[in-house]
Amino acid sequence: MRVLKGRHAVIGAAPLLCAAALAGCGRGRGAADGSPLDTARWSGVYVSDTLPGAVRPRLVRLTVGPDTISMYSIEFLGLGVTYHPGRWTARGDQLTMQPARGEGQPSELPFRFRLEGSQLVPLAWDKDVYGAQGVPLHKLVTPAPPAPRADSTAGAKR
Repeated sequence: MRVLKGRHAVIGAAPLLCAAALAGCGRGRGAADGSPLDTARWSGVYVSDTLPGAVRPRLVRLTVGPDTISMYSIEFLGLGVTYHPGRWTARGDQLTMQPARGEGQPSELPFRFRLEGSQLVPLAWDKDVYGAQGVPLHKLVTPAPPAPRADSTAGAKR
């Protein structure tokens, strides 16, 4: 194997970088049926209630990004967190989150949820990894900032 140095390394790596960038094109740009994703509807942070566990109580969190990137995490309270990064797609009222390795290959079976109001109800998941009981998730809603008060002394002239 020949090792390239200096500008030859950059020139030699350029086709690989272009191929990697192009391989990601077209993925995550739309829903499974080809229509554009409604990211405003889906993106956000969803959390479970505190769940009892054999080791420690735990909390499940799903972050659904506006760019189709997602993160499923399980926090074992007082012990640590496991992270399961991936990509999400949506079709109708169903969201699919596919955990994936760094190169984009699926690392386990996908999670499928149905949206009911602000709650994600589990439909399918890897029961060998996460157990037989599904975990419903509730969307966190960021409170709106308080409206400026008309009687404040910060900018009102008297």
